[in-house]
Amino acid sequence: MSKLGVWLAQQSQGDREYLLKYQPRDFVQGLKDFNRYCAWLTDFGFIEMKLEVLGVQALIDDYDLARISDVLLSDGQGETLRLIQGAIRKSAHVLDKDKTELVEHLWGRLFDFETPEIQGMLAQAKQSKDRPWLRPLKANLERPGEGALRTLVGHSSFVTAVAIAPNGKTAISASDDNTLKIWDTETGRELKTLTGHSSVNAVAIAPDGKTAISASDDNTLKIWDTETGRELKTLIGHSFHVKAVAIVPDGKTAISVSNYPTLGIWDTETGSELKTLTGHSSVNAVAIAPDGKTAISASYDKTLKIWDTETGRELKTLRGHSNRVNAVAIAPDGKTAISASSDNTLKIWDTETGRELKTLTGHSFHVKAVAIAPDGKTAISASSDNTLKIWDTETGRELKTLTGHSFHVKAVAIAPDGKTAISASSDNTLKIWDTETGPELKTLTGHSGEVNAVDLAPDEKTAISASSDNTLKIWDTETGRELKTLTGHTDKVTAVDLAPDGKTAISASWDSTLKIWDTETGRELTTLTGHSSFVTAVDLAPDGKTAISASYDKTLKIWDTETGRELTTLTGHSSAVNAVAIAPDGKTAISASYDETLKIWDTETASELKTLAGHSNSVLAVAIAPDGKTAISASWDKTLKIWDLLTGKEVASFSGEAAFNGCAFAPDGVTVVAGDASGRVHFLRLEGMGDLGDAAAPNNPVSLFYSGLALAKQGQYEAALAKLTEVAEIRPDALIVCLEQGKVLCELERYAEAVASLDQAKEIAGKDRDFWFCRGFALSKCDCQEAARESWDFAINIQPDDCDFWSEKAEALFELERYEQTILCLDLAINIEPNQAYLWDWRGRALQKNGRAQEAISSYDRALELQPDDAGILANRAWALLTLGRHEEAMANLDKALQIDPNCTGAYYYKACYFALQNQIELALVNLQRAIELEPEYRELAKTDTDFDGIRGDVRFQELLGNGVTEN
Repeated sequence: MSKLGVWLAQQSQGDREYLLKYQPRDFVQGLKDFNRYCAWLTDFGFIEMKLEVLGVQALIDDYDLARISDVLLSDGQGETLRLIQGAIRKSAHVLDKDKTELVEHLWGRLFDFETPEIQGMLAQAKQSKDRPWLRPLKANLERPGEGALRTLVGHSSFVTAVAIAPNGKTAISASDDNTLKIWDTETGRELKTLTGHSSVNAVAIAPDGKTAISASDDNTLKIWDTETGRELKTLIGHSFHVKAVAIVPDGKTAISVSNYPTLGIWDTETGSELKTLTGHSSVNAVAIAPDGKTAISASYDKTLKIWDTETGRELKTLRGHSNRVNAVAIAPDGKTAISASSDNTLKIWDTETGRELKTLTGHSFHVKAVAIAPDGKTAISASSDNTLKIWDTETGRELKTLTGHSFHVKAVAIAPDGKTAISASSDNTLKIWDTETGPELKTLTGHSGEVNAVDLAPDEKTAISASSDNTLKIWDTETGRELKTLTGHTDKVTAVDLAPDGKTAISASWDSTLKIWDTETGRELTTLTGHSSFVTAVDLAPDGKTAISASYDKTLKIWDTETGRELTTLTGHSSAVNAVAIAPDGKTAISASYDETLKIWDTETASELKTLAGHSNSVLAVAIAPDGKTAISASWDKTLKIWDLLTGKEVASFSGEAAFNGCAFAPDGVTVVAGDASGRVHFLRLEGMGDLGDAAAPNNPVSLFYSGLALAKQGQYEAALAKLTEVAEIRPDALIVCLEQGKVLCELERYAEAVASLDQAKEIAGKDRDFWFCRGFALSKCDCQEAARESWDFAINIQPDDCDFWSEKAEALFELERYEQTILCLDLAINIEPNQAYLWDWRGRALQKNGRAQEAISSYDRALELQPDDAGILANRAWALLTLGRHEEAMANLDKALQIDPNCTGAYYYKACYFALQNQIELALVNLQRAIELEPEYRELAKTDTDFDGIRGDVRFQELLGNGVTEN
């Protein structure tokens, strides 16, 4: 922390809050000490503390004081404050949600500015970090003074349109989430949400700013009071989706556009439709001239039309585009208009003559929108090629071009020496980058579709790419020359991984297959089939002998790469699996899914070990550090997250400005390269991780930990405990180890030790009901009944109405023959739903298995009170009575059960048991045969049931069991 930060922290809470809130103002307005004002606002200690205590907007407002006319700052001071404020304002939406990302965002936005004050502030920020973080190695976020001033967040789906009020103080957005939102443009605060539509496509604000009109897929328009947010009118008349709306300058009329080939002119005061304009085959957009007398529409039919708004008459048709026209804007003088089209061009038109004046070329994909500056001299266009372009409207010249990829970066790979990286993009190219300095070294062109994946050979001399053009290409990385094209897939190739020796590669495709290739000859060696949908990713184990694939079918599959045989299938994700990475030791793998989670798997047992949750949208990529201790994930939620694979906890996060599609670790384990949907490639460094244990093979704590979990799942508790104990010595900070040790100690019936271990883990247990149940059981075995009950009560109160959790847990424990714990679980379930007969019946069976037959009868009696004529419960009650030697009562129960249900299997079986014990062989065999006829699994049960020991030597009994005796 800076000296100022330390000093502020030493003040009393009241004094500190006053200083943070008012001191910048006092410096400017009272003391006129502008140098100290500037010093405070360039000090990271002050910035961080003000953000923490008073929030981001209060911090932004402090910098506005520099704009007061009598504030005397040097040009350098003024520019520095403007840049810092701009950086904070651009990141306000992130800092509102997570203040801990302040350092990352200041570095990402201000890194390139060499001003001493800014570099000093960034140095202070770096020194302040006391936790892991991803430090940008070059500016990787939009810089202040470029692009957007601020990001407004709040909609839950696509934002389809926005309009700014005439005074500039508010804006209204329209969204696919069925709402409109009114925003304060200065603070970024959401003021109101307007509901009523089913999906909103467009919005326009009246010239007086008091009302707005929205257009929707529900075939209507709505007029809103912008001050109260109240709906004033609904305009009905269109028979299909309303796509756009514009208001005439006098505010009295509006023009709407529908997918069905009409435009409607409306009286905004009465809500009545005045005219319907027809002529297009389908309309996308409309713009009204400044004088309100004419309007121009843009259409799917590749034309624009100029209309007289008073008469509704079509004045002119503008032809020239070779594909649909998506947008149109009219210059402030009304004499020219600019159209944007899916033919990748814009055109400037003379609105009086209808003549085409210029064609603006440069975009590589559909142009979706266009706007003209107030002076009419420049225009800005937006395209599906992921770029904005600024144009000189007089000359038609493109004024600004963005560098780097022009569309999504889908994947990145880093050379073994860590000095170069290759990115793959939806712009059909690959780019080679210098990871140390950041510049682009080469662009590789040749694919005719999106490049979805890339991998570098171990010798760094070649790379292989996978594309939506259904091919893979091998490249010379030194010259950028294409060496080979591999063909064979019948749909887009989504992933590729090179074997450790570089001689073979495996690819994944939307044709639902994987293929193994000889990289020297380009020949296809094997095709692997088994997935039922698109294969999205593949990773080879370090020894190259196995591979794991991920698919839209929600599974992963492990393959033998030598034979092409499918070894096993991993299930657990609830949606498509997008990515997979295998740990350096080959024993675990991590998958990333559309279900917003990552999962850690044991590759040897094919079991799920842990779920990593934290992303708020689909996870698209994952990579594991070379030491196997950490992983990085990339998500549509615009974040990169670093995970400690031992604890499963998120230890660092970086929020970008677009969805992250790909990520990779350099060999040093701390340099990270990531690609996002804007086309930007990010270079970051993971810092502050500290000592997570020795990654060298034998005692890598992550490998040991997951080996311990796997052993515990196999019932090898002593071996599991040994592994976990070793991990605890390496990572005493990892409380998850204490938690797992406690569970294993419970299984070993070392309950006092289990309680001690579980108590250490209490602070991380949170709402883990399994933990609180296990701790309660261990306490009960230590005769700490009151503490046990508190632990169980805590477990229940996590989700007080969730009976299913406890009944399902009871079922699992019953299968494992852990009857005492089964009974406890059923008691908790009954506490939630006391009138469920099946729970009391099940409890009776668990008590019976636990040798508590008398208690079992009481449990069955309660079940019969709730469900009097249940044959199964009566049969189970009879079983308990037989155990207690109450034979006559038991047989009466069994006879009644068979009267209720002649096919009650349990009743026949228990009768067979009784007669066998009485050595009444004929009756025993008749009843057992009937039980087996109804449910054949009773044959297996009888083979080990000691009740039949007295007749086990009988030939007929052996024949009935099918024990190799020939039946007559």
